[in-house]
Amino acid sequence: MSWIDKIRMKKSRLGQPNLYENNGAYQQRLSLLTTLEYKIFMFLREGFSTEECSQRLNMKRSDVKAHVNSIYSKLNVISSAELIVKYREDS
Repeated sequence: MSWIDKIRMKKSRLGQPNLYENNGAYQQRLSLLTTLEYKIFMFLREGFSTEECSQRLNMKRSDVKAHVNSIYSKLNVISSAELIVKYREDS
């Protein structure tokens, strides 16, 4: 299954909040993140790679990657590109 098919499949799920229309759902999802996950989220939202995040936070890349996977799960996204689109600054 290609990455685009995965995105389409996720988008087609019933019961998922539409973060573009509901700022409350946006804030609710962000509140699930730990402080460190939120810092990483902010870097990802700005377009930083996992490697760049690890350098800025002085962490091992594998540790940052584990946090990134947790962020994706909590925010219901499958890639940093989807994260950037859903959670851009003007949301």
